[in-house]
Amino acid sequence: MHFCFWSQIGLVLTLVIGLSGCHRRVSTEEKRTRDALQTALRAHSYEHAEQLAMRMLEFSPDDNGAWDRLAQAQIGRRDFDKAKQTLAAWRRAVSKPSAKVDEYAGDIAQEEQDLPLVLQSWRAALQREPRNTRVLEKIARAHEAQGHWDESETAWTTYLHEQETATARVHRAVARRHLHRWTEAQADLHRAEEIAPDDPEVRTWSKHFARLGKFLAEIRDLDGQLAVSPKDAALLGDRALLFLKGEDFELALDDSKTAAELASWAMRPKLFMGIALIKLGRAGDAEEIPVRKSLRLEALTPEFLQTISRLDSEISAERNNAELYTARAWQLNEIGQPALALQDAETAAQLDAKSAAAAVEESYAMMKLGRADDSFEQIKRATELDEHSAAAWNYRGELEMQRQEHAAAIESFTHAIAINKSAEALERRAECYLQIGLPAKAEADRRELEKLDARVAK
Repeated sequence: MHFCFWSQIGLVLTLVIGLSGCHRRVSTEEKRTRDALQTALRAHSYEHAEQLAMRMLEFSPDDNGAWDRLAQAQIGRRDFDKAKQTLAAWRRAVSKPSAKVDEYAGDIAQEEQDLPLVLQSWRAALQREPRNTRVLEKIARAHEAQGHWDESETAWTTYLHEQETATARVHRAVARRHLHRWTEAQADLHRAEEIAPDDPEVRTWSKHFARLGKFLAEIRDLDGQLAVSPKDAALLGDRALLFLKGEDFELALDDSKTAAELASWAMRPKLFMGIALIKLGRAGDAEEIPVRKSLRLEALTPEFLQTISRLDSEISAERNNAELYTARAWQLNEIGQPALALQDAETAAQLDAKSAAAAVEESYAMMKLGRADDSFEQIKRATELDEHSAAAWNYRGELEMQRQEHAAAIESFTHAIAINKSAEALERRAECYLQIGLPAKAEADRRELEKLDARVAK
């Protein structure tokens, strides 16, 4: 088929030599073919359009329009190899091919994700037609897709010099938002609202900026501080938190990702990055951090955020302090992030192999991750490392209950109660006594539990 196609192209090029420079009358058949071609393209009948475009080239082999429509048809069919061959033949056949040659080359490169060639081709088209707003928009959107916000802002500005539209205003506002040029971004959005107040894109971004506006004063303040200290991970984390509160998850992701790169030991940026990714529909990427997809900003209380920020700061100064990692692992287990908790607990265990507290947090995290046997072995190790850890004995008893080892659980809860008489341990031991047929002992624990509750109530 490709041989046949290029045989036809060869015929066309031969005709170019014979017909160039001649004034040619348009036949009725040619007019009918041209009309049919336009109809086929409008109907997206690209295979038929390709055949008609080839016929048009037999009539007029040096006609930019005919080559244009042939390329359109082949791109419509997604036959990019043949379309690229057509563009090359077009350049050879026509002494002054239209800017569409370069524009289509960029379109094909975009489909094939050849990003450098995309911009190179569209810029070449724009060089020949500097006021082509269609190509300007393509360039601006390509920069957006790559996160090149300075270049995107420049392209939209050039577009707006030629034609003012609500779409261009909105997109330049978005670019300026990424550049933290808040006043200019808001001015663009307000102008877009004047041009097309009912446009869905305008309304969406109006709501977005309104939500963010509640925190804009604080964000501006952090912008100023970061201008002086651009590598301050704590400040970036503070700003990421404001973006999360303002539901600007893209900017939150930018700041938290940068903060995590600058302070790999810090946990707060990872949590913020996970929340942003989840909100952006990228839960799979969040799990690679690893953050569970159930994490929500609302679950992070002010007390938790203050504590985790303090622990991050202290760990930055004392990277080998096992107690700090253990404390942070406890916090992470409490908010239901066992994978991150396990990382911290394992780090603590590496720094202090005799840390029973680290072993407890490892055990707790492992259980939440579905590693029941590993969890039990780890809690046994914790009680061996510290026989006076009520937390270790209590959790060991809970795991033994789950394993239906009620006699062993009674012994573990008894150890825990001897160290620190707690309502939880008394209640669990009473349940175990009932399971092995000792109701009197269970009743004794319940009476003790009532006394304990009464003392607490006073």
